[in-house]
Amino acid sequence: MKFNDQSTARGTIVLIAMVHWHYTWQSQHNMASGLADQGYRVLFVEPIPKRWPRLSEFGRVWGRLTGNSRAAGFFTQPLVPGVDIKSPRMLPDAGPLTRRLNRRLFVPGVAAQLKSESTSPLIVINYLPTAASLALMEALEPDVKIYHCVNDWEHDPYAPARETEADLIAAVDMVWADSPVNFARTSRMGDNVVRLPHGVDIDLFTHAGKAPDVPPDRPLCAYFGTIGISTDIDLLRAVSHRFPLRLIGPVRTSLEEFAESTEMIGPVPHQQIPELLRDVDVLLLPYLHSPHNDSVMPAKLFECLATGKPTIACGLKTLYQYADLFYIRETPDEYLSAIAESVREPVERREPRIACAEKHSYARRILKIESYIEQLLANKQAGVVPSELIH
Repeated sequence: MKFNDQSTARGTIVLIAMVHWHYTWQSQHNMASGLADQGYRVLFVEPIPKRWPRLSEFGRVWGRLTGNSRAAGFFTQPLVPGVDIKSPRMLPDAGPLTRRLNRRLFVPGVAAQLKSESTSPLIVINYLPTAASLALMEALEPDVKIYHCVNDWEHDPYAPARETEADLIAAVDMVWADSPVNFARTSRMGDNVVRLPHGVDIDLFTHAGKAPDVPPDRPLCAYFGTIGISTDIDLLRAVSHRFPLRLIGPVRTSLEEFAESTEMIGPVPHQQIPELLRDVDVLLLPYLHSPHNDSVMPAKLFECLATGKPTIACGLKTLYQYADLFYIRETPDEYLSAIAESVREPVERREPRIACAEKHSYARRILKIESYIEQLLANKQAGVVPSELIH
């Protein structure tokens, strides 16, 4: 995708992502599109491989190498003006040998290509604490380096990166942490950390609301997002046998023995999700109880609130700070009972949800992000230590 030539005056953002562009819409997509709207050129660097693929995954690897998103197991997410997608060819960041080869053979070429397409100032926002991403960030010689922490890498089931994350925190000018757990965890590794919760496209997701009517006996429930190892599949299966259920998003695990009436929509572009939620009565956030999920602050948290609809959640400790806005039920029986209970709630409960989402609108969040970038640039020129800016 070619960038907008009118959107280069403010400089270039190199965003080293932890998800591919053609994936379910995440905080990195919001970050890229929001900064492009503000006049930055954004180079969205898709994930550097963290491990060797399994035999069953070679189709996805081939699809990525050839640029075929469907063969890679992804779907087509609409491109955004001002955002240019980059897919670096590197070896998996999986051991001393491949790390040395990446640093010596692949990183210099990738960095040179990105720098040739960049204008000053150059800002790196790094989501991926691996040796390769750290090497790439340093090779770019940016004016500002930021680590956006949206994952508990210490408990990540695929790629624990505790030591590398500490190195990344020491190397950057500022850390943005999404959840209280990630904020506390990264704050123990550095004094340059600030809280930066997710945002929401208010105009988009308020379209998913509908005027409450007579409470249905069997409310329509919906889950949107990736269905994978973090999702409580057993609980979703139980919901499907008790209530009408609609699943929206890519499926990364087996969905055996779900009720035949379950609507399997599959992955759709982010802009289409609100329309698929419009006739839904209850939204679901069913997460497994695990150390990794204790830190998860879903990107769709404020999207659910923006609809005003009741949302039933489990397995997410980060939601307890918003306990008055969600139905948090940690056992299957309580969870199923809350679905029937929630559709009979007073209509007045919807307004506080929408108001909370509005406080976290992406318009407000991008202004905060811009202020951090501008202050880091100004203070760097003046020789101010980043931690002095934070405190």
